[in-house]
Amino acid sequence: MSYILATVDGVLVLVSVLLAVSIYPMGRYGPFMADPYPVVKIMLVVIVAEITLYYFGLMDLKLLRQRIRMSAQLVKALGVYTLVLVVIYFMLPHLAMSHRTLFVCLALIFWLTFLWRLFFQWIASNALFKDRVLIVGTGDLARMIYKEIGENGLDAYEVVGFVDENGKRIGEKVSPDYHRGFQANLFNLQNLSN
Repeated sequence: MSYILATVDGVLVLVSVLLAVSIYPMGRYGPFMADPYPVVKIMLVVIVAEITLYYFGLMDLKLLRQRIRMSAQLVKALGVYTLVLVVIYFMLPHLAMSHRTLFVCLALIFWLTFLWRLFFQWIASNALFKDRVLIVGTGDLARMIYKEIGENGLDAYEVVGFVDENGKRIGEKVSPDYHRGFQANLFNLQNLSN
């Protein structure tokens, strides 16, 4: 899932740069594609933005659950990659884009990556993409596994229930949503979870 997030991020950053170039096609040397090194200019923005997004932890799927923190990290990343690009453009002016193109490009990168993260969170939480997990046991270790899946499972797993080795406590709830079943009765337990 992290690779999908990063790949689409890179594509969206590239699309943002290309859209900005199509909105303001005139650079320092006339039409942007007539500029020296147009591909290098485009890839410079993509690489700087991707490294900055990675550095600020925006490729971490856990951060997607915390929308306010994710938004704050995106704003920080926007500031940092803007600053890095300005420094690079100051040191290597022949790689610079026009100011208007850069402004539109950075705004598009911010909004497209923000909306993509919201959409990705929705996709990741959809039941179609979750692996269903049946935890064998109901002791402390089983509860620890359940807690670990909830905290670090990145919404990729859905716990459907617990299987108890002891038939005395069948039907009791381990947590508010999950039933306890017996190994010989797995199909009934699955029907309770649906």
